[in-house]
Amino acid sequence: MAGNDDTRLTVHHRRRARRLAYWNGGIWAVGNGLASTTLVVYLALDLDAKGIGLGIGMILAARHVVGLLRLGAPAMIGRLVDRKRFCLASFLLGTLLLLALPMVAAPGRLPSAVASLWALVGLWCAYHLMQYLGMVALWSWIADLVPVEIRGRFLGRRERWMVAGQAASMLAGGLFVWGWQGLHPAEPRWIAYVMTATLGGLLMIAALLPLALIPPMATGRAVRRGDTLRSILAPFSDARFLRLLLFGCWFSLSNGLTQSAQYSYPKQVLGLILFALLAMQTGMRLGQLAVSPWLGRLADRVGNRPVMLGCLLLVAQGPLFYAFSTPDQRWWIVGAWAVWIAYAGINVCLPNLMFKLSPGQSNAPYIATFYAVTGVCYAANTILGGALFDRLGDWSGTCLGFELDYYRLIFLLGWIARSLGLLVLLLVIEESGRR
Repeated sequence: MAGNDDTRLTVHHRRRARRLAYWNGGIWAVGNGLASTTLVVYLALDLDAKGIGLGIGMILAARHVVGLLRLGAPAMIGRLVDRKRFCLASFLLGTLLLLALPMVAAPGRLPSAVASLWALVGLWCAYHLMQYLGMVALWSWIADLVPVEIRGRFLGRRERWMVAGQAASMLAGGLFVWGWQGLHPAEPRWIAYVMTATLGGLLMIAALLPLALIPPMATGRAVRRGDTLRSILAPFSDARFLRLLLFGCWFSLSNGLTQSAQYSYPKQVLGLILFALLAMQTGMRLGQLAVSPWLGRLADRVGNRPVMLGCLLLVAQGPLFYAFSTPDQRWWIVGAWAVWIAYAGINVCLPNLMFKLSPGQSNAPYIATFYAVTGVCYAANTILGGALFDRLGDWSGTCLGFELDYYRLIFLLGWIARSLGLLVLLLVIEESGRR
């Protein structure tokens, strides 16, 4: 096959490539579920290091700060190699860093718990930077591979494969850690975390095989080899794209504010074990598994923005369920993971809308800009939330006659911020799906 000329791809070749993309997403999701953020946070909590609230905030956020470097990905792709080789190399290097993480940062490997915590943060950031660089190339590659008229359905089906893989592997990983602790009570828990994360990394490497079988497409459509600075600045002069970027920043800010509290509250206050939290996440992903293809088809028919408005209205209610949950009424937290099934619509429609508002001849700078800028916004508020947790974690007071502690206050603020995102989304202008 003439791999670098997408005009020569037949319908059969394109369908085969989409099937391979499903396989890549599914296998990668299984590995990612085993080496999940939740598992890394629990490993950090086991370190019992000073300033753990800020440490968790850094785990959740610093990867997005280094993600700002993905702005250079389009120029690197254009000047060094094509999108396919750049994508594969980035994903492979990132996964190798992930495999090194639990061995280097495990308790007792370094002179102090603080050193272990920051080693964990550093490797976690480096792993995600490689993943983000590869993702810019992958999204640009897929945007050229899939016709705009069926892109929503494609993204919905790929999302189904991914949530299925994550749901199964996260549940299996939680059961394994739980069972390990039961069978080996004298052994440190981090051993189970290391084994789970290692298997996850190996599966993520295996996910590169179907990706390697997809045709490379035409690199010239993804990047321009001319003025690099002009290419980087182009998205900031596009009024329609800036409206979407504004929504992405607001959504990231409102999500980032509650992250440290959201990850520490189930373990530190409600006393939930890792398996319980992973079980709720699995239930959420099973719900997303059921609705993602339907939401993709709906977005192709009525548009991405209407679907996102309905889903965001549900997603915004999640922090309220956290605020209502107590050690005596822990079941309220289940409601948060139930409404977060609606994230499926945002996961499908937001990248689809980003593709539609990006120029077809040079989409990589737009993709890199969107994820880099929104990632920094998420990181800034996540770090802020972690710092506030360390400083005000013992705060309590009253508001409108209601007794509040720090957790409930931050969850209420998160609910208000996410709800206001509906108004910001109304500013986004969606063009027709047929170009």
